[in-house]
Amino acid sequence: METKYLIVGAGPAGMASAYELAKAGHKPVVLDIEEQAGGICRTLDHQGYLFDIGGHRFLTKSKEIQELWRGIMGSDLLRVKRLSRIYYRYRFFSYPLKFFDTFLKLGLWGSGKAISSLLWCKYRKRGDLKTFEGWVTRNFGRELYKVFFEHYTEKVWGIPCTNLSADWAEQRLRGLSLKSLLRSIFSLNEKKRPKTLTEEFLYPRTGPGEFFKRFQADIERRGGRFFWGRKIVELKTDGKKVISVIAQDLRDGNLEEIRVEKVCSTMPLPLLARALDPKAPAEVLKASEALRFRSFLVVNVVLNVEKLFPDQWIYIQDPDVRMGRIQNYKNWSPAMVPDLTRTSLGLEYFCDEDDDFWSKSDVDLIDLAMSELQKIGIASRKNLINGFVVRIPHAYPIYSMGYMENVKVLRNYLERFENLKTFGRGGLFRYDNADHALLSGLWTARNILGGADCDVWGIQADTSYLES
Repeated sequence: METKYLIVGAGPAGMASAYELAKAGHKPVVLDIEEQAGGICRTLDHQGYLFDIGGHRFLTKSKEIQELWRGIMGSDLLRVKRLSRIYYRYRFFSYPLKFFDTFLKLGLWGSGKAISSLLWCKYRKRGDLKTFEGWVTRNFGRELYKVFFEHYTEKVWGIPCTNLSADWAEQRLRGLSLKSLLRSIFSLNEKKRPKTLTEEFLYPRTGPGEFFKRFQADIERRGGRFFWGRKIVELKTDGKKVISVIAQDLRDGNLEEIRVEKVCSTMPLPLLARALDPKAPAEVLKASEALRFRSFLVVNVVLNVEKLFPDQWIYIQDPDVRMGRIQNYKNWSPAMVPDLTRTSLGLEYFCDEDDDFWSKSDVDLIDLAMSELQKIGIASRKNLINGFVVRIPHAYPIYSMGYMENVKVLRNYLERFENLKTFGRGGLFRYDNADHALLSGLWTARNILGGADCDVWGIQADTSYLES
């Protein structure tokens, strides 16, 4: 095969770049390891029940992305009133945090400790501002850090919060403080709310996968081609350009060489560096090994119960269960379930591909998930109708201490290949949301088409609403 534009990955970023290229009259070829478009934003159909992979709000500050969503989805884009809470020690706390709800549930003693701790840490400058733990402690106090941040964050990343860069807190919690929380409670002006406190969002009626299904159809109508179940195993270069890409068809194991003029890659940055032929220098390979991604799996279940809780999702901060978050898809959109007397849940667990948890059987994982649901009082095991498990590798780039130095090493080396562009969550090694990824795809396509000088690496977090 031969193509002028090869796009690696059919997630939000890859789809956006393919769309922009197709609009300009080109016929991009898109390869993806999965069997459908959308990446983590796919929607899975299980016996008529629709499951999002983690719950993906359509929320952005970008007018262009807003218009793209509306242009593709039309009236099938719902406006949803947000409701989410934190579960901790048999109590549910409103999230975004509400002053009176929080301190009422913490009790007089707990509230006193929290306020004293906040004042002590804030004005005594307690906490190393280079780490996630230190940043949150300085801004919220030790007690609130332990209740609302520590356990959930360590579940997600699998490392102590002392080893997690403060970049994660800066990205996710910038603008959020006790002062801003109080202001958000008493202010009627939505524009003054911190960006993590948005109370409404848009959501496709039958899940985000419908957006990408229509997006794909538009690209194909313009001449774009998609090849599913393809894994990139090698990029052959001449030192200045990528000459061809070797892809493996996972269905039959066959390898195919694709000659290219330009490559747009959303594959994880360290995997891309290790796939180069000739091999990258030792210091580049060392940097690639130092960058890690966190994976996760979702135990999806259908329960014979009409109403469990009103939230779209619940964060499980409690250390007594391994579960990290619960999604209730019927509360995102009623069309996600074929029978409104039943409920479908996505039970999220964060792990690594090389640990024992990742390799557990679906039966064992469903059994564990139902045991934990029962333990925290959400649902009884007797209500289980059926379930399945989806595993997502390389989902979240880990912001470990010093990670940016390694990203810079890889970026500097890869930029020597003039026809190779990296973008998207994996290609930038940046935890962004779908709107941010879409924007990076549009910008990448415009850069390679010429006439644009968009700084894809410099897309600011302020262009997105960010929240874990």
